[in-house]
Amino acid sequence: MTRDDLLKRLVELEAQIRELEGRLERALTENAELREENARLRKELEEWKRGHRERRKRRSSRAEGRKAGARKRAGRRPGHAGAWRPAVKPDRTVEHPLPERCECGGCVTETDEVAQTVVQDIPPVKVENVAHVARVGRCQNCGRRVVAPLPGAPAAGGMVAASQLGPNAHALIVSLRYDHRMPMPQISRFLRGWFDLSITPSGIHHLLTRMRKRTAASYEEIVLHVQSSSVVGIDETGLRQDGVSGWAWVARTDEASLFRVELSRGSWVAEAMLGDGFRGVVCSDFYGVYTAKSEWTHGYCGAHTIREAKKVAEVSPNLWTERFRDEICDWYAQAKAAQKNGTRAERNALREQLDVLTQRASWDHPDVLRLAARIDEHFEGVAYFLDHRSVPSDNNVTERDIRPIAVFRKITGGTRSEAGSKNLGHWMSIVQTLHKNDKSVRDFVRDRWDAHRHGRPPPSLFASG
Repeated sequence: MTRDDLLKRLVELEAQIRELEGRLERALTENAELREENARLRKELEEWKRGHRERRKRRSSRAEGRKAGARKRAGRRPGHAGAWRPAVKPDRTVEHPLPERCECGGCVTETDEVAQTVVQDIPPVKVENVAHVARVGRCQNCGRRVVAPLPGAPAAGGMVAASQLGPNAHALIVSLRYDHRMPMPQISRFLRGWFDLSITPSGIHHLLTRMRKRTAASYEEIVLHVQSSSVVGIDETGLRQDGVSGWAWVARTDEASLFRVELSRGSWVAEAMLGDGFRGVVCSDFYGVYTAKSEWTHGYCGAHTIREAKKVAEVSPNLWTERFRDEICDWYAQAKAAQKNGTRAERNALREQLDVLTQRASWDHPDVLRLAARIDEHFEGVAYFLDHRSVPSDNNVTERDIRPIAVFRKITGGTRSEAGSKNLGHWMSIVQTLHKNDKSVRDFVRDRWDAHRHGRPPPSLFASG
């Protein structure tokens, strides 16, 4: 090999070395980026496992359901008949004179045609100040002072305030606070601006507390109803009390909702709400407070399992996670259909199918194995709804019942005292129970007001009461 050939070969080798160095540099850069992405995904996955997953952009709602841009637009679909307010009978008539000239300047001749619309409006509301006067007498036998009970008088009798709010104002405050989740300062401004009714936020709090004590029997009626029910859904959510972390609990049926606010998330709260020796079915998620109660009959929420399976498949997409997601979703769809119309043989076959699904040794993913092991551990509670039509396959209705607490928390930030927490649990229970039984908050407060004044038992909250 000549000198020229050696120099040429040396130049080629140097070029190959430079190319390999460039490839190596790009590979190292790509490797560093992949390591960083892997670390971020691992951190995100661990946060999600602990129940505190946080993302800059949510993907689950669109990945699990509809695609971007597929949302229904506001209003009725194109081609659908228009919606109009129903015709109402007018209380009075306002005549509008016929214009003398048209816009073009021509004279106008009256015809037999009449154009009409009815305007529904709220007239200015003026507070009515009613003086309740009671004659005072003296008993000839014992000399005791005798007088008819006035509105707002305590149970033991005695003097009442010179001026106080009536039952309609009480009912409006309860509805604004616990039905519409309005903060107390806004309630105070609303009453002053619309009705010229003066009451401070502190006065609203004391009014609600007094009314809570006077309606304690109604709250106990809800407690007894829930504790004697055959199927009860239970759930809890965070709620601060004076800046300290607490929890709002709900135990619900189709006719009642029982709320309670405590600084504890322990099992004693659930036990106190359901009572000793509860014999019904408890529908819940897989929170340890519920699963540890072996003496309860459980019906565990399938929606939680489906959501977790979908999120596992979303965070770590592979053959195992996607197959488990599809199979568990298909099983619940078939199981809900079999619960309504299936035969016993079909339901037994679905039980065996679920058992095979959870015992499959080929699941090669830790989160899938965790979900399968949880289903296997609580198998009877997971499949309980198959043979009992009154037991739902999920706990979604309970989550919808406790949703107003989440809205209240977002608006107000929580309660500021133990009395405020008791008021919240008490009045949310009464308001939601009244709605479930198609009863009015105003009618309830008015009836309770009269019952307290005349010493009668309180009105029932339930439609059959």
